[in-house]
Amino acid sequence: MILSIYHEIVKMASQKKHYIMLLGFAFLMVLMVFVYWKFQNRFSDLTGGMVNGMSPLMKMMVPDPMKLCDGLMFARFSCQILFWVVMPIFAFMFAGESIACEQQDGTLRAYLSRGFSRTQIVIAKFIAVFLVILFYSMLFAALTMLIGIVFFGISKMQITLFMGIPGEFPTAGLVSAKKAIASYYLATVYSAFAMSAISSVSFMISVFVKRMTVAATGGLVFFFVSLIMQLAFSDLIEDIRPFLITRVMDGYSQMFTIDAVNWDSIIKSFSVMCIYWSVCVATPVVVLNMKEY
Repeated sequence: MILSIYHEIVKMASQKKHYIMLLGFAFLMVLMVFVYWKFQNRFSDLTGGMVNGMSPLMKMMVPDPMKLCDGLMFARFSCQILFWVVMPIFAFMFAGESIACEQQDGTLRAYLSRGFSRTQIVIAKFIAVFLVILFYSMLFAALTMLIGIVFFGISKMQITLFMGIPGEFPTAGLVSAKKAIASYYLATVYSAFAMSAISSVSFMISVFVKRMTVAATGGLVFFFVSLIMQLAFSDLIEDIRPFLITRVMDGYSQMFTIDAVNWDSIIKSFSVMCIYWSVCVATPVVVLNMKEY
């Protein structure tokens, strides 16, 4: 199994879309540095208003709210956009082509003719997709933080400020830079797991089609339908709202809190992810074992 996962990762690493992904990240960083620099005063006003609502003791800890608009805040601000816009698109592409493209070019038939287990092939492909998503998530998180610190410095105190879609956001407060960095990477790992859960939809679709674009588009449609349902129809779908993948993805916000992380909520979110993983991996296993090649 480990050897199969390794071969899948090597195949994915040789694809040209990685260069497109890296170029897209570089362009996004240039854009984000400009936007953050241009609107730093507005961010300062926002954080200043949040500090004013805190206790006098906390106000004394941050006499100048501008200092809170540092590289770590830049990293959090940028990664929310990265994980909600850029990374999902590429996650859908990686997952969508995993089986579809190999069905189209005949590679899958060649694998099966060598006696490889169909179940093992599916599981190896899915694990490889997850590892690639995790790798890029951690890489981009590290590079984003490095770029932020180089351009905007770092402050000893951090405010629990983040971007995201409407949800149950924690109360703003002040934390140490060490805690902010730990929360940042916890959120990054959580986001990687969440993206693997939603990209599993494209992975499942890829077993039924022979076009990566169809499988990736199917995952994107599912993502946006979930997002629209969460934003526009939250009162009407209260019973199924916890199972919406965008709701699960929004769980990263719980990492940015002055209190202890609500691990009960995180465990519930991972339980929902397990449902997506189980259905979207079991389906290709069943379908491939039923198909004739």
